[in-house]
Amino acid sequence: MTRNSIRSMILLASLAPAAALQACSSTQTTEPKEEKVEWTIDHDAWHDLGYRWEWTGFPLMKPGAGLTDAVAYGDAIVTTASDTTVTCLESSTGKVRWAKQLDRPTTQLFEPTRVGETLFITSDTELHEINLKNGNTLDRDAVGAIINTKPLVMGNLALFGTTKNELYAFETTNDFKHWSYKFDGEIESAPIQVTDGSVAMISAGGDLRILNNYDGASILKMNIAGGAVASMLIDSGAVIVPSTDQSIYAFSLIDGSRYWRKRTSEAVIVQPVMHDGIMYGTTADEGLVAIDSIDGKIIWSNSDIQGWVVSLANGDELMVWDGKSLSAVDMDSGEVIVSADLNGAAGVRADEFIDGNLYVISPNGALAKFSLR
Repeated sequence: MTRNSIRSMILLASLAPAAALQACSSTQTTEPKEEKVEWTIDHDAWHDLGYRWEWTGFPLMKPGAGLTDAVAYGDAIVTTASDTTVTCLESSTGKVRWAKQLDRPTTQLFEPTRVGETLFITSDTELHEINLKNGNTLDRDAVGAIINTKPLVMGNLALFGTTKNELYAFETTNDFKHWSYKFDGEIESAPIQVTDGSVAMISAGGDLRILNNYDGASILKMNIAGGAVASMLIDSGAVIVPSTDQSIYAFSLIDGSRYWRKRTSEAVIVQPVMHDGIMYGTTADEGLVAIDSIDGKIIWSNSDIQGWVVSLANGDELMVWDGKSLSAVDMDSGEVIVSADLNGAAGVRADEFIDGNLYVISPNGALAKFSLR
């Protein structure tokens, strides 16, 4: 499997499990008209899932544009488009709070990172800092590298991967490169925070490092046969790696020893989640699977589901999106309680993992909010 095919698969399976999120171009000057949106809501199906429709909103974009990503927060939803238009919608009403085009339509934007009231957004070569309340640009810096991940913000450092196979730390207060660390392969997923003073990163070559975020000094080094396109997870003193080498790993954050390894027949590309010491993820062989993060034992699996866990509703129902249907799955047994076809929806987001509101992205880039009944 090539790296390009892996990237295409994770866009479908994890970031936005339908191709409609990938065609985009838009600005704040043109709003799609509601009558052009053909996607319809099956209110009875949503009632069976335990949700009710609140509103449908429309990120601003030019004709022919689409969304590249959407991130839901408690007070706002932020979307990015392929022409680099960023739109912020009010979570209470779905109305556009602000929208602005950050760069040329040929420039790629990565998923925003929020810190307080500031959005940090990386493009191919720049770091943008945007005020979430009003859309004002607080800072815009050329970082001196070609970026290929979203940023991780720790204090006054923004950390991201580059096409030169390095983890790059940019000092946001005085706008300069603080340090970089060279890996032995391509960077395909964003760095993750381990502690207040350390960060984890893995390359496509399986070079897994825990680094000091202040100076980039190596704290731990582990090696596996491949990298990760889905984000790694931290739990109970371990780093969990969903790997393209057809395995899921858990490594100690104390000495780097391997706690466990779960093998599968294909690259693990669907984003897993962690809750109360259990990892919920999808593998080619087991389907949706619940794995104890301490010993790696499978608690249950359901091979009929190949999806991404979006949220946990009502204390015991995993809401799982598979690119076509949204299912409520019993978190203790893995059995499907109820499932609803979302009529060609392009993606589902939650603003909180536990009892969060759900936001469905229509094929034409509209957003519909659903809350628990």
